[in-house]
Amino acid sequence: MKASILFAPLLILLVACSSQNPQPILSPHPTPANTTTGITPTAQLQKPAEVLADVLTNYKETTTDCREYGSGKPRGHYYCSGVLVRTVDDGAFNPWMYSPSAVAVGATSYSWLRRGVIQKTLYHPAGFILRNRIDGVAHRLPALESGFICLYPYDAGTSTANGHKGCGYRGRHVKNDAAITPNDDNSAYAWGSCAGLGITTAKQWDVHFQSVGQTRTRQCSWNIDSQHGWNNMIASRDDFPALQNIWNEILLSNYGDGSQMPKYIAAFFWDISKAGALTTARNFQRKMNNAGYNVPILRLNFANATGDIFSYDPADQAIAQ
Repeated sequence: MKASILFAPLLILLVACSSQNPQPILSPHPTPANTTTGITPTAQLQKPAEVLADVLTNYKETTTDCREYGSGKPRGHYYCSGVLVRTVDDGAFNPWMYSPSAVAVGATSYSWLRRGVIQKTLYHPAGFILRNRIDGVAHRLPALESGFICLYPYDAGTSTANGHKGCGYRGRHVKNDAAITPNDDNSAYAWGSCAGLGITTAKQWDVHFQSVGQTRTRQCSWNIDSQHGWNNMIASRDDFPALQNIWNEILLSNYGDGSQMPKYIAAFFWDISKAGALTTARNFQRKMNNAGYNVPILRLNFANATGDIFSYDPADQAIAQ
């Protein structure tokens, strides 16, 4: 792992177990016609080139030893590597606002993309990318330090039936293992159900998953800040290649009513293999502009998963960059 990741701010990008809300700390494919006539761009926190550089750097970073900025305490892989994304439908609402199901659960689902962690699609054709704490420090921009709860190797169809803001194990009450809950800036939220079930290795997780017929709603979750849990998640995804078309799931505790989320969003994106995805991303960008922020749209190409999976095209933008 690069020293800059361990001991100093670097460029990264980032898809909680408390009743309180998290407090933020500071291509070759044809492009449909587009026009930005009559739209006045609002505040732009980062230029597209800088955003893209961050995203690609993070996607290609494969460290397994992320450290918290300032304290140097261990954090999960999401903290300094990979790209944390949320995909959403387009509708008569802002894409960063919480859905009724997320409000009921108390947390919102994200997915995590990183080179070497194979997944071939996401839930919806378009969505947004969160800026994480280290990127925020590097650029002096808003970023979430806390609120992250757990992760699942595969989409778990989380709901109120899980308990513990989507991170509990359905039909069974389990206690957290305090030994794997570090005293860091996110320790009030980080939680997982696997340890409480006596599952501590990828092999044990695999055996359990097989025992429930690979039913994704019966997965146990890993503590978001357990580096061992992240390694287990990645290993288990390798062990079930037939499920590579299923995305992983990360739970982030809801922050207020969601109206403060725009300042943490670094970019929107669209999957170039999905019909209507660019139109959706453009609608998201317009809504963000109306909310007072101008962020770029990036392209997501899963065919380039071993290289530059994201790219930027000026012709994709509904708002001038």
